[in-house]
Amino acid sequence: MKKVVLTLILLMALPSFAAASEMNHFFEGVRPLGMGGAFTAVADDENALFYNPAGLAKVESWGMALANPLIESSESNLEFYEDYDDTDTDSTAEVLNLLRDYMGQNSHFRGAVFPHVVMKNFAIGILGQGKGNIKIDNPAYPELNVEAMVSVSGHMGYSFSLLEEKLLVGVGAKYMSVGFLNQSYTADDIASSTFDDDLEDDLLEGSGFGFDLGVMYKLPLPLKPTLGLTVLNVGEVDLGDDDGVDVGTLPQQINAGVSVATEFGEEGWIEVIGAADYMDITNELSEDDDMYKRLHFGVEAKIPVIAVRAGIYQGYGLFGATVDFKLIKLDYANYASEVGSYAGSNADRRHVVQLSLGW
Repeated sequence: MKKVVLTLILLMALPSFAAASEMNHFFEGVRPLGMGGAFTAVADDENALFYNPAGLAKVESWGMALANPLIESSESNLEFYEDYDDTDTDSTAEVLNLLRDYMGQNSHFRGAVFPHVVMKNFAIGILGQGKGNIKIDNPAYPELNVEAMVSVSGHMGYSFSLLEEKLLVGVGAKYMSVGFLNQSYTADDIASSTFDDDLEDDLLEGSGFGFDLGVMYKLPLPLKPTLGLTVLNVGEVDLGDDDGVDVGTLPQQINAGVSVATEFGEEGWIEVIGAADYMDITNELSEDDDMYKRLHFGVEAKIPVIAVRAGIYQGYGLFGATVDFKLIKLDYANYASEVGSYAGSNADRRHVVQLSLGW
């Protein structure tokens, strides 16, 4: 039983409230990630519920996703999990050797599903996700640091236009039920016969309501420049307590962005979007205040059926793509997240893929 429980932690390391100094975003979509995370002034699809609800006014057509499983993993996970599977987790010595072999390495996993309905000015959906990070520290006597979360949340957003549709204003509302695990475990802890019970005791569960506000302004200039500003988790989201223990909060997050767009070919057959964001203006999402970790740049080129993307996420290059056959859509992105205290210190390269069924 312990092997099964620990496997669930390692393979579904359970929305991550992440390792070391990683930015703690509640949810990141595959398309925005392929654009370097620069989506505050773009947000023209269902991802507006997580980036800027004002963007719902830019949605051009009605859409629905019935099933859209998302899987994300660090590049280094496969080798680690193979070694873990060969480890006797009842043996302190074997667990200690495994931890020492992967000292300092970050391992990330995320799984999610987000069935939703989106149309011009409105979107609603239910997000179920589990993601997290594990990292091994303390060379003298290694510890497995687990910071993870599982959640089920309902999201709804509405937007409207003013000033001849130049000013877009949006509001989002959400209710979430979450479980957090944020603990360190030694080899002795993992090999203990009471480890299953310890994990259950360490898991904190809570729930709360939250609100998001966003605006966009379309400048009447060539390349259709748009400015975006959003406040996510307005005033922070209080998740209550679990048997008298404070579960914590989702911090308020303020993001600003700018985007440009143009079209090429007959009837705008090729659409190109460029964007830049500065996220977490007030430095609430991680313990550091590194500016470069908060800078995001991206570009998207789209033709019927296919879209390709590239960008810079916290100083690291990335790319992404989409193949969209209307009823079936496949999204992919390859990016690196900074898990250290400043950009360029400790990159965790990740792959994320999502298959969507709907229209």
